[in-house]
Order: sequence, then structure tokens, then C-alpha cells
Amino acid sequence: MDITNRQMEIVHAAIKVIARQGYEKLTTKNLAASLGVTDASLYRHFDSKKELIKMILCYFEHLSCAVIQEIKAQKLDPISCIRRFVMNRYEMFSKEPDLAMVMFSEELFKHDHSFEEYLQGIMHIHRDEVLAYIMEGQQKGMIKADLNPLHIFRIVVGSMRLLVTQWNLTKHGFDLLEEGEQLTDTIIRLIEVEK
Repeated sequence: MDITNRQMEIVHAAIKVIARQGYEKLTTKNLAASLGVTDASLYRHFDSKKELIKMILCYFEHLSCAVIQEIKAQKLDPISCIRRFVMNRYEMFSKEPDLAMVMFSEELFKHDHSFEEYLQGIMHIHRDEVLAYIMEGQQKGMIKADLNPLHIFRIVVGSMRLLVTQWNLTKHGFDLLEEGEQLTDTIIRLIEVEK
């Protein structure tokens, strides 16, 4: 991801504004005030609000793809790959709760369908990776072969999304990492071939 330190500061500030005040409040005036700069100085780093939102999505994609590369480098078994992928999401959102609010917000994407398409592209990368882990696990006799891989993917990722949404709605009223680990353990017990 090709981004300057100043642009990254702006991205983080924009994520915070959206998460805490809503997409409509992401104006150059509000963003500049949160950073303690002038409106005009923002335009040196981003030409438009649309470009800034795309950079937020690019930032999320960068974080997401980094764990995929890490998993490939570690040469983990398929079940460990699934666990690492999901736990990375819980770790990322625990560290950046505002990012969780923004990425799971429908509001962000109803204003511009190109954002929706970009996020779907990221989701398809995730789907393809997790499906590959699942199918490899089935081929190796580690994951139940009679289960539809796409359904397993939806259970794994859908339950993660629900848990993060519940965490957001409770204003982070429980330990996301602890709950996420327990939920992941339960799902793995359900899909794993008994030894």
C-alpha cells in the first residue's frame, strides 16, 4: 500500500469521525478540526471524500491481505489457517474498534456503489482463501467432507461478523478476543473430523 504517514493520519482520523459521528459528518471541516489543520491542507493529501473512503478500504484490504501472506509463509495446516485468519480479525478489531464500526457499517456503502463493489472484491479474496483452507482440510481428512465448503465459510465468517456487530452494539462491553476464541473453538469442533 503506497501511502504517506500524513495520509495515514488522515485515514485514521476519518475512520474515527465515521465511527463516532456517522458518514454524513465526514466533512473537510470536521476532519480538519479533528486533526488541528486547515481545510485546504487536507486537499494536498486527498482530492475528494471519495478518494479518502477508497483509501480507508485500501487500508483494510492491506491489513487483510497481510495476514493471508503471513499464513502462507508459516505453512500452517488447514484448520490452523482458518483459526489464524479469524483470530486476526478479532485482534485487528480489538486494536482498532473504530475500524470495526466503519467496515461493518451499511451507511458507508449506501452513498456510493463503487465502495460496495470494492468491499465485495476484498470479501471475495477472503472467501477464496478460506474456501481453499476448508477444501484442503476436507481433502486431508481434517474437516468433514460431507459439509458444503461454502456453508462452512459462511458459518465461520458470518459468526465472526455477528460477534463483532454485537461487540460494537454493546459499546465493546465484552472481551472480543476471548469470545472470538471460544466461538472459533466451537466452530472448529463442529467441522473437524473426530480423531
